[in-house]
Amino acid sequence: MSSQGALTVKSILTAGAVLFAACALPAAAETVRTGALSIEQAWARATIPSAQTGAVYLTIRNGGAQPDRIVALEAPVAGHAMPHETKQDGDVLRMAETGPLSVPAGGALEMKPGGTHIMLMDLKGGLKPGQSFPLTVTFERAGTVAVPVTVGRAGAMGPE
Repeated sequence: MSSQGALTVKSILTAGAVLFAACALPAAAETVRTGALSIEQAWARATIPSAQTGAVYLTIRNGGAQPDRIVALEAPVAGHAMPHETKQDGDVLRMAETGPLSVPAGGALEMKPGGTHIMLMDLKGGLKPGQSFPLTVTFERAGTVAVPVTVGRAGAMGPE
């Protein structure tokens, strides 16, 4: 076989290996839009199988001229979902339910570990790495949207 032919076969095999490796990577978190809002990077951490709670983190961007707020949350993996906030109380971090979360006009609401998040209560089973589930978010102005949530490893600090 000529060196040119060998190079072509080698190029094809290399391209195939790269494509195979790319398919093995987890899909990037999807961006969902409703009204003037875009919901990005929705993810959750894996839990132990017997866990009763879990948390969802995401970013909501508001490209509109009016603020909006979350008025309802639902997830099929949990009995109920609610907005929570982590606050420092002396040397102790405490989580507590917070009121409706607002997304400022022209701004963003970022939910991340150690801050604001969506708490999944009464989990129907543990959250497993690689699992995905829909989070239904209802906004006061933009309406209702299903947001795909991807579960990352336990202890993750961002979407994987």
